[in-house]
Amino acid sequence: MGRLDGKIALITGGAGGLGFEDAKYFVNEVAKVAIADMAEEVGKTKATELGENAMFVSLNVTDEDSWEKALTAVEEQFGAVTVLVNNAGIGDTPSYIKDLDLKDWNKVLAVDLTGVLIGVKYGMRHMAAAGGSIINISSAIGNVGLSRAAAYSAAKAGVRELTKTAALEAAELEVPIRVNSVHPGWVDTGIVPEMMKEIAIAKTPVKRMGQLSDVANLLVYLASDESGFATGAEFVIDGGFLAG
Repeated sequence: MGRLDGKIALITGGAGGLGFEDAKYFVNEVAKVAIADMAEEVGKTKATELGENAMFVSLNVTDEDSWEKALTAVEEQFGAVTVLVNNAGIGDTPSYIKDLDLKDWNKVLAVDLTGVLIGVKYGMRHMAAAGGSIINISSAIGNVGLSRAAAYSAAKAGVRELTKTAALEAAELEVPIRVNSVHPGWVDTGIVPEMMKEIAIAKTPVKRMGQLSDVANLLVYLASDESGFATGAEFVIDGGFLAG
């Protein structure tokens, strides 16, 4: 029996990177997983790789109708979602604030913050009866600033506070849903340039980058009943970056 036996998870941005790593770990712990992504061909291939306990759903996180359709599709195939991982995100076009293009700002905020808000909104509705866990992927950069990444920093900081508000509202409404945020530091996604790796390692006290598996293991805990008393919390996994 796996740690996530009986859980039904939807992971946004699940077709690659951290999202797919989470999906693999969840399936290994006997969860049923919906990979939710805009990359339909890749997403279907990844779901097939994971076997009969995985499916693909098309999802644009910035669109409310898309959320409703995705959650309904999962319910029809697997049952009610009990774990929602709001993982989808994009980065900035590097720019100082004085030169910032508002189109870039709005694009990042739409995916990285508003997309999480909509996910929490519809997750709360669809998960209210069965209960479960909502996990919002923020960043260590949501706790500190980062030069030339104003939109990303602001969005991830917003996710941090949105998570706390959602957790309080769930408790106030007596809805059995826990809401927590995860704040990874510098993680080797497999596409990080060597120069960036050197900078990241230099900034990380343990002198290595995080691995996708480091974060996925934490998400298994937060998705499981083992974390039943954890809600409204920030789970930092950054090799000591924020402690310095």
